[in-house]
Order: sequence, then structure tokens, then C-alpha cells
Amino acid sequence: MKKTFLILFVILQLFYFGCGDPIVDITEVEYKPKIAVEAYLYPGKDIDNIKIMRNFPINKKIDEEQIYLTPSNNFVVAKINSNVLQFDNTNKTYYYNPLKVEFGKTYTIEIEATFDGKKFQTYSTTTVPDSGFKLQDKDLGTIKYNTQDIIIKFNPSPSTDFYIFSIIADSASPNNFIYDNPFIPNLSKEDVEKNFNNFLYQYRYLQNILPDPNKTYELKVEVYDAWFYGPYRVIVYACDQNFKDYFLSNQFLQQFDGNFNEPRKIMQNDGIGIFGSAIVDTVRFTIIP
Repeated sequence: MKKTFLILFVILQLFYFGCGDPIVDITEVEYKPKIAVEAYLYPGKDIDNIKIMRNFPINKKIDEEQIYLTPSNNFVVAKINSNVLQFDNTNKTYYYNPLKVEFGKTYTIEIEATFDGKKFQTYSTTTVPDSGFKLQDKDLGTIKYNTQDIIIKFNPSPSTDFYIFSIIADSASPNNFIYDNPFIPNLSKEDVEKNFNNFLYQYRYLQNILPDPNKTYELKVEVYDAWFYGPYRVIVYACDQNFKDYFLSNQFLQQFDGNFNEPRKIMQNDGIGIFGSAIVDTVRFTIIP
């Protein structure tokens, strides 16, 4: 069964104003050094922009030069499917350009690093979704605000049931904010500036999609997903299981009752973070008054 999760800004605001702040007792938590990984693979693309970092104890001043783990300072050896990754010292990321990511292929990352006087090791495996995901229209043209529907139609991959839609206003500013919106009218420019990121960063997701490439599914970009006039990009991700688990468990650590969930463990042994894969494509449109 297809489920569409809608996050309504106004309802959540009312909910959080009505609830007390949750309290997490971290005084008894023991610090454990971990390799922190941020790595995504996309079919047809190079293996690049892989970040290998570390965590720090709470209340300890963090030296930004020590966040990133490097071959020279931390004896890092990072491999994907036994291919040794190279290090880009300019942006502190790892890459392996000779290898293009393939649809449906399984990749394993292995990392060794030394810090805090000890050697640590982590690994994880991702299987890239199979080809089949296809956007039916990548340019939706000009849309009149709150008058015309914005519908993204797609055919799914045969090996994933989870899709993320990152909704990006390319020229967002307080000057092109939609002040006459039906949800929070009469906002001042100062209000928008103060809460700018709350309006700018929007996303939606669909899960439990039947993975049949012959079927057509759709997502409607609602009025409360778009707070600015101008051009938009919606980056659509057809996600593997790791991507799905990481997104769901890390985005929603806190339940509505104030309790907290433990995030899914994707990096094994001495690691935390994400090693996932997704098919990615983009839809564009422009909102006008």
C-alpha cells in the first residue's frame, strides 16, 4: 500500500508550542570513539565526495583540523570493493574516479583509521537499486501559485519502495517570499528572515511503493512545500535500504511523546553514519503569482 507522508508546517508549530522541551540525560553516557562516515553512491557517477570523520566527547572543544581523518594524520586506508580510495586534500574527501557506479551492483566500503592513540575499523555494504526509475516529465513549466497543481509522476525502480523528494527554491530570499500564503499570513520580512531555513528546506517522501516499473506513481507538491516565488528544483532519490533506514531513523529520532529512538546501525564495528546508494534525477518548475 502506498503511503504519503505530509509534513504540515503550521500543525507541527502548534504541536511543539504545546509541548514541553524533552530532556535527555547524557551524564551517564560513555564516550566511544567512532569513525563517522558520509558516503553515497549514484549509478552512472564516479565514486567521490566520501567524507571520513570522527566523533568527539560532549563538552570538549573541537579542533576543526581533527574532524576529518586523513591518510597522513590518521593512517586512513579506505577501500570500496577492494579498490583503494584516493584522498583530495582540498575538500577533505575520498574518491575513486576509475570506477563508475553500476545499477544493481553491491558495494562494500572498508575503512581503517587511527586516532586517540588507537586503531579503529568499520565497514558496510550497499546494493544500488536496479534501473527502471524514470521521471515522466522533468520540466513542469510555469505554475500559478495556489491555482495549478504541481504533480511529479514517475515509474519506480523494480528494487526499491522508498523515494525522497528534496524541494529546493533556487532563488529564495525574503524579497520573493509568498507573504500572502494561506497558512501563515501577515508575516513580516523580519519574521521570514528569522525563520528563513524553516521555510527554505522542504522535503517529502513516499514509502511502500510497489516496485513495478510499469506502474505510474505521483507526488503532489503542496502549497505548504513552496514558500517562495521563482524557479524550483525537486531532486528525487530512489533509495536503497541503507539510505531508507538512515533517513527514517535519523530524521525522526524524537517521537511525538518526547521519547527518543535509537538510529539504525549502518556502519559496523567502530563506525557510525551512512554508506548508501540511490538513483537520482531532477524535476524543475517555476512558481509565479
